[in-house]
Amino acid sequence: MSYVEKAFYKYIKNIFTSGIKVLFSKRYILYTLAFVLISLTTTVFYLIRKNVTVGNPVLLKTIGNVLVSIELSVAITYILFGLFFSKYPWRYWIPPAVVSAAGGAALIYFVPIISPYISAICYFSWIVVSMFLTFSVSRNFWGNKVLGSIMFLGKQADEGTIIFSGIVFFFSLVNTCLAGYIIYDSIIRFLGVPITAETINSFVFVLVTVLFALLAVVLVNIIIFVWGKRDDVFFTILAFFFVFSSFTLWKYAIYTFQNRGKADIIPYDNVGSIIMALFLIFYTVSRYGKRIRKIEEKEEIVYTIEESSDENAKDTKIDEDWGLLKIPKFMGPLGVLITLMGLVLGYHVTILQFIATEDLFSQVFFSLNGLVGLKDKFAIILLPILMIFFLLNYRWSSRFRFYSSPELYRFEVMPSFEELEERLDRIKRGEDSWKDYANMLIKEGIKYGAKSAAQKVIVSPTKKVAGAIGGAYKKTAKGVAKGYRRVFRRKSKEKEVEKEGEDS
Repeated sequence: MSYVEKAFYKYIKNIFTSGIKVLFSKRYILYTLAFVLISLTTTVFYLIRKNVTVGNPVLLKTIGNVLVSIELSVAITYILFGLFFSKYPWRYWIPPAVVSAAGGAALIYFVPIISPYISAICYFSWIVVSMFLTFSVSRNFWGNKVLGSIMFLGKQADEGTIIFSGIVFFFSLVNTCLAGYIIYDSIIRFLGVPITAETINSFVFVLVTVLFALLAVVLVNIIIFVWGKRDDVFFTILAFFFVFSSFTLWKYAIYTFQNRGKADIIPYDNVGSIIMALFLIFYTVSRYGKRIRKIEEKEEIVYTIEESSDENAKDTKIDEDWGLLKIPKFMGPLGVLITLMGLVLGYHVTILQFIATEDLFSQVFFSLNGLVGLKDKFAIILLPILMIFFLLNYRWSSRFRFYSSPELYRFEVMPSFEELEERLDRIKRGEDSWKDYANMLIKEGIKYGAKSAAQKVIVSPTKKVAGAIGGAYKKTAKGVAKGYRRVFRRKSKEKEVEKEGEDS
């Protein structure tokens, strides 16, 4: 495989291998097993209930309501204790959490009116969190000190383009076409059904969604043709955040095409949504599993957020400095893990409605028609909003700039692609010697490395010392001048007063 292929493969592999280590470690395995057991039990039950017509329907419905109440109660317990209590020793908060989950399940079962609101909190919160995690996926691939340097290998910083700008531009054209098709299909649907307040609201919602999708296309094209030359690392990260997040628009357009001519679109993406949610869970916990060490006296595993190497020390400090990244730092690895699991459990409950093809809740909040494409529409609207949010942070927050545009090893000493291609062609024809060219590259690399080392060892410290001396001199000179003015002005004023006294 090529360097690029191996870099991408290693990035994905590390997410799953590190994630599995964390999820099934002694410290986290109970939370993982509870998450898997609860979600699988409810899913299997509703699949059986949908496809097998056996048993008392009333009893089956009661069992289903009990399972949903348990899942929602565990979801909210995971979230609350993950946010506020997980950083304390587990013996202090595990018993209250178990009691809270049991009591919450009973409350939700006997007062079902509250279940739609609990599910709504998990549903929309997971969409927002998953979008931020998608940006983090893009940032930690392109901005990774090792993998990102491989991707930017030999690229000049002032070249004026982002990585794979042509591919990003192609996806922006695809998104434009999909948005146009959705507008066309929504007009056909609107004209084919009786005009009511509900159909008008639905039509307006689709139009607003498409407008936000087009806004994201405009932003990414400005990034490609205008802003990309200012900082190719950050704008590459932001552009591929657009590409990854565009999956929701593609999915919604596919649903629209498959159900053309029908009044309602019932998307069936349960497997895809759960797989994506599980991937983001693996990715998140892999951030805490980069380095695992066992503390012998306590016999427990401790996970560090970043590798403690000198190369990543700066990135770790910067990560902790940016405001939003202080939230997971406050929660701790366990808090982040069980909070995400809680959000996914609450989100999973809404997906069960598509499996059961019926409303699991009261008609207060969620219904099948109300859920149609809601996640995708909300994510499409959220995409340009987050892009603008990141752009504003990049403009006004130096901490975010350090986080979102990390310094990479570009090896700019390497020849351009055209020069390398021409030289390799000449070597192939026997006009040049491969050994001579390799020796030339090695010499240039040594010169570049020596220059870079001198810059770090001699020039940079000298500038810092000179700056410190200059600052101290300015402060000293300013203080001396100020003292001089105070002393001699005071004396001159005293002489003037004495002279006035003598005259009088």
